[in-house]
Amino acid sequence: MTASLFADIIEVANRFGESEYSRAGGGNASVKVDGVLHIKPSGVPLLTLTAADLVPLRLQPLLDALVSDAPVEGDPVMAAAAAALVPTYTGGRRPSVEILFHALIDEPLVLHLHPLTANALTCNADAEALAEKLLGDAAVVVDYIDPGVPLARGIAAERAAYTARTGKPAPRITLLRNHGIIVSGDTAAEVTAHVATVTDAIRTAIDAVPAPTAPQADEAHTRTLIDAIAPTLRGLLGGDRLAVVASDASDLVRAETGPDSAMVVGGPLIPDQIVYSGSLPCVVKVDDIASAAETTMAAVAAHTAAYGKAPVVVVVPHTVVFAAGKDKAAADNALAVFLDALRVTRDANRLGSVQVMDTAQRGFIENWEAEAYRQKIAAGANAGRLVGKVVMVTGAAQGFGLGITESLLAEGATVVLADLNVDGAAAQAERLAAQYGAGKTLAVKVDVSNPESQVDAIHEVVRALGGLDVFISNAGVVRSDGVMTQSVADFDFVTNINYKGYFLGVRAVAPVLAAQHAARPGTLFDIIEINSKSGLEGSKRNFAYSGSKFGGIGLTQSFALELIEYGIKVNAVCPGNFLDGPLWSDPDRGLFVQYLRAGKVPGATTVEDVRHFYEAKVPMGRGCLPADVARAVTYVIEQQYETGQALPVTGGQNMLN
Repeated sequence: MTASLFADIIEVANRFGESEYSRAGGGNASVKVDGVLHIKPSGVPLLTLTAADLVPLRLQPLLDALVSDAPVEGDPVMAAAAAALVPTYTGGRRPSVEILFHALIDEPLVLHLHPLTANALTCNADAEALAEKLLGDAAVVVDYIDPGVPLARGIAAERAAYTARTGKPAPRITLLRNHGIIVSGDTAAEVTAHVATVTDAIRTAIDAVPAPTAPQADEAHTRTLIDAIAPTLRGLLGGDRLAVVASDASDLVRAETGPDSAMVVGGPLIPDQIVYSGSLPCVVKVDDIASAAETTMAAVAAHTAAYGKAPVVVVVPHTVVFAAGKDKAAADNALAVFLDALRVTRDANRLGSVQVMDTAQRGFIENWEAEAYRQKIAAGANAGRLVGKVVMVTGAAQGFGLGITESLLAEGATVVLADLNVDGAAAQAERLAAQYGAGKTLAVKVDVSNPESQVDAIHEVVRALGGLDVFISNAGVVRSDGVMTQSVADFDFVTNINYKGYFLGVRAVAPVLAAQHAARPGTLFDIIEINSKSGLEGSKRNFAYSGSKFGGIGLTQSFALELIEYGIKVNAVCPGNFLDGPLWSDPDRGLFVQYLRAGKVPGATTVEDVRHFYEAKVPMGRGCLPADVARAVTYVIEQQYETGQALPVTGGQNMLN
């Protein structure tokens, strides 16, 4: 029986841990066995909860704390948890802040959720009447009460009043106004059925009323607006480092973010919104795209002065919502929570009238240490020399680009994998996200030789991340041949990608970096060309490639002189030969094959002969590896006093002079 109960609570926790019912570390679940309450730790998502995560607390001390008014040191809930903790527990997790109401409910399984559908009723001025109409006596409604001891006592009082009024045991469904629902039962099936009872009834009522129509989208205007505002917000909202800024311009946003919307001017709906998205968004009213950045900076400054902290969410009414976080996962979560609130607002108004939390209710959550702790735990920790950096790497689906990407991720960066082979980039991004965490990678398509494609790729990055800190122009090709035999088409192909592509990338990304610098003066950003040792000395029968790389160093030096006033460092890293990469070793198009066919290596009759020839040129005795290049890239990013340089990474084959 005991094993079955544990399996049941994990089953329903995981089932209802997806975003329709709870986000991040929100919601909680518990099971009672032999006088012990086993409850979800604070900040741990329901979706990934395991039985091993549960914190065991003796039930009786919790019930005693519920009715005791004896003074305690610190937060009374945490004091109760400390007194009730099973002495043999060594997991080191902090139990949910809502242990007391889990303790007072008789049934062994208790599940607390914040369902979007149900909250259209709980966040409604007409909640009592709606609950009576839709659920009858199957649920008890509890007015909003501050979490902790007051909430637990309020729930106990309403349950007792229900029994006194009806002569029946308290129902297994509790609706918490401006918060969520509690369901309890003896089995997973029973708990699941209770959740369905609530959500199905409310969903049917919502769907009976037409949703408001969103203003028509102006995609071109929205794109321009995002490009103008998002980089500015990255500079303004990141604390000690630039933020990641996510954006949304969906029908829901356009319909529910008018200047008089409850979500724009009224306040938050539930505590989770305060924890993850902030109490109130900053509103930016843009009359002129040309001054959008300045308007945004003024609006953020005014919001910060009024509320004592920078906003998490920024709204351009009827157009777009931005949300900031320390990384993509945090920004995406903040945005999602705010969008959830927009949906609840829309649906609540279809049922009656939305009701927001008042100033006092907001203030308690904003200053409650327990919620700050939950946010910290849910956010997780990052380590590495490049934590907080957003880096875009072109040609990232393979070769040096992929190797650099992996090294940057290991140092804590968020990396955009840009490649013409977007399917290959996406596959690598998915693989690497599984290793380094959701939101750490993004795949975008780019043809570096096409100006529109470069602009579109940068826009996609700005839309998803707000901007970037480092742009690495890595995409490159080789067509080796003699000057008397190489085709014009091959020469143009190499030049367009290696030389022109570098220029097009810098032209597309520089305005974004400049906008971030304008919002955050003193911060430096990086453009790095992955050049080549062939950019430092000529290369026999490889003049197209070598010429494009010599030109790349000329561009690097020139860009450096021009862009430093915008806080942009521009440098080149010049790798030696990556003999194990596809550029060299591809059996059909690789350089070993090309050089053998072109007769570039005297006396060579096999691919192995060509390889040995090039290895013998390197004092270190081997080819260059992606890790070697990544170390140089990291150095270039970290140093604050060099621009316009071409750094050899050639094993001594080329030396600075």
